[in-house]
Amino acid sequence: MYSKTQKHNRILPLILLGTVSLALNGCFELKEDEAKNSDNHSAVQLSMSLPDSMTGGGTTSAARVLGLATRTSNGPCLYHGVVDDEPFQNGYNMTKFMVSIVATWTCITDTVVDIVNYVPHDGVIYETENQLGAFNYKSDDPTHYSVSDDSAAQTTVRLYYAYDRATPPTADSHPGFFVSWSKQANDVLEGRLIIDAYEIKPERENKEDPTTMRMDFEYTAEKKFATMYLAFDDNNQWADGFRVELTEDLLANPLNQVFTAKGLMAMKAQFSPAPGVTELPHLQMFTVADQLGEGAAIAEFVDLSLALELNANTGNHLGNYLFTKVDQYFFDADQSTSEPWDYINKTVTQSAYRGGRTTAATGGTWIPFSPSLDMIISALQLEADYFTGNACASVADDCTPMLNAIFRDGFADQEPNQGTDPHDWRSDAVAQATYLESIYPNGSNWVGAFDMTFTPAP
Repeated sequence: MYSKTQKHNRILPLILLGTVSLALNGCFELKEDEAKNSDNHSAVQLSMSLPDSMTGGGTTSAARVLGLATRTSNGPCLYHGVVDDEPFQNGYNMTKFMVSIVATWTCITDTVVDIVNYVPHDGVIYETENQLGAFNYKSDDPTHYSVSDDSAAQTTVRLYYAYDRATPPTADSHPGFFVSWSKQANDVLEGRLIIDAYEIKPERENKEDPTTMRMDFEYTAEKKFATMYLAFDDNNQWADGFRVELTEDLLANPLNQVFTAKGLMAMKAQFSPAPGVTELPHLQMFTVADQLGEGAAIAEFVDLSLALELNANTGNHLGNYLFTKVDQYFFDADQSTSEPWDYINKTVTQSAYRGGRTTAATGGTWIPFSPSLDMIISALQLEADYFTGNACASVADDCTPMLNAIFRDGFADQEPNQGTDPHDWRSDAVAQATYLESIYPNGSNWVGAFDMTFTPAP
């Protein structure tokens, strides 16, 4: 029900989609006598082998979706995700939305790591083929880069943007792209990727897009783990930040819970403001999938506002509401079928009426659409005395039965509830779902979150 507003589309570019080209368009000027192919660095791979059902990969759609598409052996690190106006349509779409972001950037980091095996690791800042002021200059591509070996195990890459060759960046200059990783003798790989949108493209068209991104990753013999943080401009009126955490259990039964994804979005304002509602919403997500891609997704919309205006011309307004809603989607590995769902259950778990109701008790019409309360009671199969006493009649009353009746059969482009709980491993995982508690790396704010440094664990 939250898929069509302008505010939702502001998050969709995510961050620096043009930066994807850095891994593809010769962003490093390679020379045969400078090539370095060290076995010490060549085995780093971040890919998680995520199933298509979680990322949207594998689709043949030609539409530009989140700027993401499917990676090929010599092509871009792109996943299809979801189309621009649909990420918040349901819990499953939110899964593809958040997982495709992490999949894309782990893939891009892989590509950068591959490239830097063939350039000097001496810390010197080199020019790329992308020359500022040239007729073929690309503002999304770096103009300079450096690669350094900070230790026998750690390598750091810095990409610089929009620097003239006459005045190149120095060691004190702030890169737009930073990635550093360490691979220990026990094959533990850890690292950090940080991107600063202002450094790459200060003239960004939409000042409300995310400004900085950080992805921490750690791979061991038991699991692969990546967590991503997205921060928005301080002037953004509605969103503070977004966090995604993705884990692959390398020891799990491949037909059980192999992949686990968690997401949290913190807001500064309601998606759809309603009079009488002052609370701030947040969105939390939990998704599981097996190796083949069968899984389940939960999206919990906490403290959302909803204004149910039935007919503006007649002044018929059913009122304003605050509610929390849980979307559960049990999905199949093959999403190309006409019935990709095993089970859909959307449930309003709590709600409160916040006033504003003008709907008449009787005398309404369906055509033109301006129903009265008695008609709504009948259509939604509510108790005959609904909208009286303490049954969603006065401010602060619980209105959960009515809202569940509205969502039950589909509302605002959502699928109706369908299927039955399969009572398999997915049901157990969903019943034990846990959520992220903060969008911030330090748990309280963005201070220090995007400092372009990385110190591996001892």
